[in-house]
Amino acid sequence: MPYMFNFDWFSGNIPVFEKHLSPLAGQACAMLEIGTHEGRSATWLLDNILTHPDARLTCVDIHQQDNLMANLEATGQRGKVDLILGKSGDVLMNQPRESFDFIYVDGSHWSCDVLEDAVLAFRAAKVGAIIGFDDYLWDDPQYNQHGTPKPAIDAFVACYTHKLEILEDGFQLWVRKTGA
Repeated sequence: MPYMFNFDWFSGNIPVFEKHLSPLAGQACAMLEIGTHEGRSATWLLDNILTHPDARLTCVDIHQQDNLMANLEATGQRGKVDLILGKSGDVLMNQPRESFDFIYVDGSHWSCDVLEDAVLAFRAAKVGAIIGFDDYLWDDPQYNQHGTPKPAIDAFVACYTHKLEILEDGFQLWVRKTGA
């Protein structure tokens, strides 16, 4: 069954995903995605990286999009996915510390929410894990009344700079957690 997507905000990011996540392909790794929407990045991760039988993906979103479940089912790997609906800050507070190999932050774009997601993602990431921030340079005046991701991500990086290595700095910002 083919995937059913109405939007494609992800395909342009595939080269960055391949570059940094290909070493995890076929490994028993754990990944967390904040902001799943229709599952375009989740299905890509399941098809290309989370190929080991013990690989897991936790998807967090404020609500479930119409196509999400059908898209996850279409991967044939729905059993590897834990979908948690709720505000990301609340959900992340309950995730075990240092338990994820990769965390993709692509939920709310409001500055305060992004900062909270960044700090909580750092706590949930293993040392050596990668945290990818989508929409680092996003700024749509129609939707940015509560800020944008960039100042929040910059503040997080400034505070945690001694525990991070910057891997990618463009429309997305990716870091590796180097210390607890």
